[in-house]
Amino acid sequence: MSAKNDRLKKDRDRFILSAGHKCMAQYAVLAERGYFDKEILDTYGRLGSHIPGHPDMHKLPGIEANTGALGHGLAIGTGMALALRLDGLKSRVYVMMGDGELAEGSNWEAAAAAAHYKLDNLTLFIDFNGLQISGAVNEVMNFTPIGERFRAFGWNVKEIDGNNMEEIVDLLNRIPDEAGKPVLAVLHTVKGKGISFAEGKAEYHYWTPGKGELEAAAAEIEGRISLLSEKQKGGSL
Repeated sequence: MSAKNDRLKKDRDRFILSAGHKCMAQYAVLAERGYFDKEILDTYGRLGSHIPGHPDMHKLPGIEANTGALGHGLAIGTGMALALRLDGLKSRVYVMMGDGELAEGSNWEAAAAAAHYKLDNLTLFIDFNGLQISGAVNEVMNFTPIGERFRAFGWNVKEIDGNNMEEIVDLLNRIPDEAGKPVLAVLHTVKGKGISFAEGKAEYHYWTPGKGELEAAAAEIEGRISLLSEKQKGGSL
C-alpha cells in the first residue's frame, strides 16, 4: 500500500502535530516519504495551497487531524490511543506540542485521562525551548518543572536533548518501558538551533526575514549539512 493510502490502515501508528504552526517540518517529512510531490512544498502560504499555515487533513494525505488551535493535540491523541486499545490494535500514537501550549487547560484534562486509562501506547513530546511568541514561557505562565507535574499525574517521564537525534531515536527504540503509563518526552531544545543569530531569541518564534537574513541563514545551514556529509563520508560518525 502506498504512503498516500496509509490512512486506510487501521493498525497504522498516528502522529499529531498539536503545535500546528510548526507544520513546515511535517510537510517536508511527508514529501520526503512520498505522501505528495515535493514540488508542492513551493506553494506554501499561497491561496488555495494544499499546505496551508496549519495542517489540514482534508487537503493533504498523512495529516491525521487539523491542528493549530493550541492545546487540542493531546486530547485528540489520547482519544486515538484509547480507541486503538478498544480495537485490540498494537499501534502507537505520538503527539508533538510546544511548551507554550501548557497554559491551555485541555492539556491537563487529557493528561489526567491518559494516565487514568493507563495508555502506554501514547507518547507525548514537548518542545521545551522556554520561549513563546509573547516571551519567556516561565514569565507568561510557569509550568516548570514540567516533568514533575506529569509524574504527579502518573506519566512515565523522560528528559533528553531535543536537538540530538541520536537521543530521540534511542528513546523511541526503548519505549514503552513502563507498563500502564503514557510516556512524556521533555525535549530540551534551543529555539532557532542551527542559525547562530537566531538561537535562543524569542523574536525568532515567528520570523519574517530581514534584508540578507534569509540568505545568511540558508548559507549557515547548508554549511552545516555539507560538513556533516563530509564527516559521514569519512566515517567519522
